[in-house]
Amino acid sequence: MNLLLKYARPILALLLLFLLSACTPDGESGLSGQLLFRDQPLLSAQVEIYLKADKDRSVQPFAVVVTDGEGRYKVSLPEGSYFVIGKKRETTDDGRTRMLMAESPANPHQVGDVISQVATFNLHEMGREGLLMADAATGVSGQITYQGASVSRAYVYIYTATDVGLIGPSYGEAVQTDKKGYFTINLPAGSYSVVARKRADGGRSGVLSPGDLNAPYPGNPVKVSSGERLVLGDFSLETVDAVVHAQRQAEGIFAKTETLLHGQVVNADNEPVSDVYLFAYLDSRMVGKPVHMSVPTGADGHFSLFLSDGGTYYIGARSAFGGPLEPGEWVGTFDGEPDHKVTVARGSNADLGAIIVKEFW
Repeated sequence: MNLLLKYARPILALLLLFLLSACTPDGESGLSGQLLFRDQPLLSAQVEIYLKADKDRSVQPFAVVVTDGEGRYKVSLPEGSYFVIGKKRETTDDGRTRMLMAESPANPHQVGDVISQVATFNLHEMGREGLLMADAATGVSGQITYQGASVSRAYVYIYTATDVGLIGPSYGEAVQTDKKGYFTINLPAGSYSVVARKRADGGRSGVLSPGDLNAPYPGNPVKVSSGERLVLGDFSLETVDAVVHAQRQAEGIFAKTETLLHGQVVNADNEPVSDVYLFAYLDSRMVGKPVHMSVPTGADGHFSLFLSDGGTYYIGARSAFGGPLEPGEWVGTFDGEPDHKVTVARGSNADLGAIIVKEFW
């Protein structure tokens, strides 16, 4: 009997250890943390995990999880170094769409053989806390109208540069008007150009089409002093004329030349993607205003990107332009070279093949 007890106890101990290991994760590794907005837990926010040190948004994240009711998340990951980005697209009580986003201040995070804790951090509203440091007591306000009627949900853009033609991604702020067409934008003291637009599709960015509403403020540039709330005068939109639109398509950044790049924009399943612009940059970072861009792709995904001269260009693709990427946009790059560049001779017609775009979330 004593002999039986002698061997039974270690056997039972081993059996218990086996059962416990079967019921709990064995060597689970990853990250956990909490997202906030204005110091309050953020429900249903996305947490994106990236492997690339440069956080290349043209690639899909390595992993994506959603926060719970307390803004908390947990994601299992193999050992390695990761970047954590939080984001959420939501509609405010007044019907305005806003994008919340932030990177973990402690990026990158090293994952070993356990669940590592990411310090809690706040998300910020993009466009409001991006390029400009606004002063709550300083800024502009006004009302957008069209043919004497107020225009709700129009976008009002603040440009900090005067040499960009008031188009493209150089604006520092963009807000939507309320139901009665009113807007207020907090700004630091300075000189700005103000433009208002309302696209038929409701989008914030993209090439204007015939029938869209558009106008620069007639009093541009506006100068705002510290502590001043400048009330803008009459700000009436005009319809984009089809003839003027066609002329613009035929000149300037859209001008047809003898030097061009062509190809097809497709998704990961090799299906054509429409309404995507191709951009040519001289800078490998592909930021700021492109030197050339195409008209949006049609239903077949084909594009022609006309260039003013031969040379080396860096090629990107996106279904919108201006401001930070938002969920639902298509984005990609020319991947024939690791740095997305293409060298083209003047007067040549180069085939870039398929440009693969992915939906950004």
